[in-house]
Amino acid sequence: MPRPRNQYDPERFGRLDGLLPQPEGRITRRQSELPKELEISGLPEGKWVARGVYRMERRFMYGRAYGLSALEAPAESGRLLARWGGSGSPLFLDTETTGLSGGTGTYAFLIGLGICGGDALRVIQLFLAGPTWERDWLAAIEEELPEEFSLVTYNGRAFDLPLLRTRYTLARAVPLWEKSAHLDLLTLARHFYKGRLSSCSLSSIERNILGLHRSAEDVPGSEIPWMYTQFLRSSDAAPLAGIFYHNVLDIVSLAAFQRHIAKVTLGGGSCASDMLRAGDLWAGAGDYERAERLWRMALDFPRDRHLALLRLAEKERSAGNFEAAYACYKESLETERRPVRTLETMAKIEEHRFRRCEEALALATEALRWLERHRIFKDRRWEEDRKNLLHRIERLKRKIAAKECGGDIFAEEEEL
Repeated sequence: MPRPRNQYDPERFGRLDGLLPQPEGRITRRQSELPKELEISGLPEGKWVARGVYRMERRFMYGRAYGLSALEAPAESGRLLARWGGSGSPLFLDTETTGLSGGTGTYAFLIGLGICGGDALRVIQLFLAGPTWERDWLAAIEEELPEEFSLVTYNGRAFDLPLLRTRYTLARAVPLWEKSAHLDLLTLARHFYKGRLSSCSLSSIERNILGLHRSAEDVPGSEIPWMYTQFLRSSDAAPLAGIFYHNVLDIVSLAAFQRHIAKVTLGGGSCASDMLRAGDLWAGAGDYERAERLWRMALDFPRDRHLALLRLAEKERSAGNFEAAYACYKESLETERRPVRTLETMAKIEEHRFRRCEEALALATEALRWLERHRIFKDRRWEEDRKNLLHRIERLKRKIAAKECGGDIFAEEEEL
């Protein structure tokens, strides 16, 4: 028997919604006369700030070597990335959790906060000794936050912040950072390095971009939930030293990578791909003047020079500067490995803008010959390109024969 449809009862579901915790405001610590300290061995230097909540702090002086470069004050690089959520008061945040899948059954037991000091990056860690004291742990986080800040994370938009938000909701509270600006560096890492690196994980960025290699003390992220579960059974925190180390380096690497990304975004890259993708980033933000400047800088690199020319050609064509666009397309042909699309685009400009059908026919024919010579690339794209070119060639021949080249100059505006 089919299930009845349209049986939604707003009143019934409204009552169920009322059973869920509703945020009420800032979180506060519970009042307790019990001592803050717990009988836990093996913790590194730090202090108990609430029952079940242990605080550690380390300072990383600006100017010290970190990978291939020196650690710098993050404020300036944060301001340079303001269009993507950065600011001059970055707060770097990373959590370690009891699982990697999220959900209400997963909670964070360690948070690292990177706060910009006058002469050093302060990395504050708050360790939760067990779920019983989570409310005090959440309150302790808020007590560490500076008056002004914007969040900087790595995949925090998809993992860290939703997970923390859930824990606050269960405690009937709204996090202080809820409406803060947020820069997720994973988004920028993928923009610049997807397809160039085998992985855009933070560990891959450290090795391949920052030149940082962690010591054997580090713990793989996949092992962290299991290690914390073992701690809950033993109350021995000594085996967690690698997790604390892992979390600290994650925070410092965020500060170092923010600086690197800001540098590349402003044209301080070391290859054409850096310049091209930096230009693409600014074009996506609507700053086409800065984008063009970066694309032109990419012309100084022989490798991928044609990609810069194609971007410049597209910009000129969009602005209606077809002579300049045509010149860029023509120059790009000298180094393109698969020139079919460029030849076809030049043919469109010849036919519909310059009204020179013979030249358009010659370009379309050259593109078809290239395809026929390179049947090794025969795939769906190859078949579509060939079909389109054959159609264009036949139409151009008819126009030339009828001496009506060009026709309506806007007849194929969408192709241009």
